[in-house]
Amino acid sequence: MKNLTDLPGKLLAFSDSCDLLPQGCTVLCALSGGADSMALVSGLLAVAEDRDLTVLAAHYDHQLRGEESRRDADFVRTWCASRGIPLTMGTGDVAARAAQTGWGIEETARDMRYAFLTQTAEALGAHAIATAHNADDNAETVLLHLVRGTGLDGLSGIPPRRGIIVRPLLSVTRQEIEDWLTAQGIPWVTDSTNADPTYSRNRLRRDVMPVLRDLNPHFAETLAANLRHIREDRALLDGLARTTQEPTREPDGLSLSADDLTALPRPVAVRSIKQVLARLDRHQISAVHLDSILDLAAKKSPSAQITLPQGLMVRRVYDRVVFSAEAHAAPPLTPKALSGQGTHTWGDWVITLDDTLCPDHPVQGPYECWLRPASLPLVLQSRRTGDSLRLPGRKKKTVKKWHIEEKIPRHLRDSLPLLTDGEGNVLAAAGLGPEESRTAQPGEPTLHVRFSPSIPQEGK
Repeated sequence: MKNLTDLPGKLLAFSDSCDLLPQGCTVLCALSGGADSMALVSGLLAVAEDRDLTVLAAHYDHQLRGEESRRDADFVRTWCASRGIPLTMGTGDVAARAAQTGWGIEETARDMRYAFLTQTAEALGAHAIATAHNADDNAETVLLHLVRGTGLDGLSGIPPRRGIIVRPLLSVTRQEIEDWLTAQGIPWVTDSTNADPTYSRNRLRRDVMPVLRDLNPHFAETLAANLRHIREDRALLDGLARTTQEPTREPDGLSLSADDLTALPRPVAVRSIKQVLARLDRHQISAVHLDSILDLAAKKSPSAQITLPQGLMVRRVYDRVVFSAEAHAAPPLTPKALSGQGTHTWGDWVITLDDTLCPDHPVQGPYECWLRPASLPLVLQSRRTGDSLRLPGRKKKTVKKWHIEEKIPRHLRDSLPLLTDGEGNVLAAAGLGPEESRTAQPGEPTLHVRFSPSIPQEGK
């Protein structure tokens, strides 16, 4: 009988070595229902009492696999309910979003999934989001980077932590996970696309990894240990880059001194650029594009520019290199008439209206307000030219100017709902707040308005 890995113990030891799960934290597990994520949530539950952890779960349906996606959602919902695990469900049409933006399906799915997880973590007050990447995933990622061409960042593999995203299973192999789940009697579901050879990772997993394991049965574990040293080297270079120059905030992005950038050793200059791009939420860039940016910095042309993938523009503005990232703007949505109180959806928003009495200390904020009753029908709609608003205690301005002053990204502005009355007057704007002249006083009949910027949730 093979020796069974103490998966909870291994998970905990790795988490401690990378400071992933502090005592008493609340952790949100990304739970697909597959073997890896079932091992993650089960392993965390096994150590939760000793570490005073609060374990939550979240499942996202990408709407890509039809009945199989619904099967996975039902499996996760039933399993969590049987164990009393708080579960949040989300869904999104990945194929439609990819067609709209021109991004790939995998990239779009990842973007939408992490947006859902981040929103859910914020709503639930979670300190960390745990994903179930394992040692084999890490090895496959490094090999794929090598095949496509990579530098030190690609050779570092999957980071144990990125922001609030943590990966406690990176030291555990896929075989160890499945053996442990079987021994514990914990079920899981299988994603049929994992066997699809059109995906590069699946071909690597099927054809290459077995050969490497024949050469070294502990290949994934050995590589995981070596990656730690590579990450240490990268951290040293990143630290040098941070001490060289601080990016300057520009009206449309961030900038670096062209002369200072050119004077740096290339490994440090590359990291300075990547740190700027990370602040603009652009984490992936090829070596060819990095070389293009360094060439731009070295040239003396005062107004040269290059356009890179994902809406990234890099310009030479005299002695500065300016980085601007313009996300794909969401188109304005069709106005929606409301007959009165209740819960209403509009785009990715949920708007709740309740007829009640105004409390003694009403919250008049960007996502919740208390208004005097207004003429029907109420309407949810995108901003219009000339729409104006006087926020409580502030001057009256156009909604456009408020969006600029409050630094709301341009690509989000048309997707933020305005609530208007039957005469077209703005009553409240999501992300900004209510019209001061329409706010209710304590004890008055009122319309309680709540804007929820997250996907509708279950199991809270």
